[in-house]
Amino acid sequence: MRSLRLATVIFALALVAAACSDDENGEEEPVDAITTTTESSAPTTTQPLVTTPTTAPVEVSPTTTAVEVVSTTSTTEPPEAGTSLGPPPPPSNVRCQAGNAENELLVEFDALPNPSDIAHIRVYVSVDGGPMITNGEYTVDQIDTTRSGGDRWAARARRLSANVPLRLAATSFNQLGQESGWYIVEGLYTGPGAPCGDPADLPPPTCTAGCDEEEGEPGA
Repeated sequence: MRSLRLATVIFALALVAAACSDDENGEEEPVDAITTTTESSAPTTTQPLVTTPTTAPVEVSPTTTAVEVVSTTSTTEPPEAGTSLGPPPPPSNVRCQAGNAENELLVEFDALPNPSDIAHIRVYVSVDGGPMITNGEYTVDQIDTTRSGGDRWAARARRLSANVPLRLAATSFNQLGQESGWYIVEGLYTGPGAPCGDPADLPPPTCTAGCDEEEGEPGA
């Protein structure tokens, strides 16, 4: 009995000794690696919100803008002395006179004021009651400005039929292209150098387009 107890004690000591031996060798049972997962979370700083403005942005002009320099001196040439600001007056005291060439008569009228303002003279002719048609255009240098000492001018009406009732008129144009009114005078071509009909049979000139018909005087 005593030997049995002794054997038990010896076995127990052997177990203790074996346990101590394992601790000294430092061998530990391997521990499985623990995989930990973490849920992704939003960053601590958030993106700024994009908002649509309720009104259109106001355009801002630069603080410095170009300043337009206005010259106090006009660059427009002043009108020359005598330049008309409106249509020139109609040639007045119109008369039909004999021409020197074949099928030609002269439309004679008082000299126009400010000849330098006149671009050209236009002659109109109506044949046998027909419409007034342009018969010719002349510069001041192309017409006779010497009649009655320069007080009367005369422009030619050409290619006229003989012994056919005619109506003649002359207008003037200024440098701006504005045309005057006219007086209409009746005439008759019978041959070169022949009088323009019988003055006693011809009615006085009548006025239209820019002049008064009363007493055949031009309008103001």
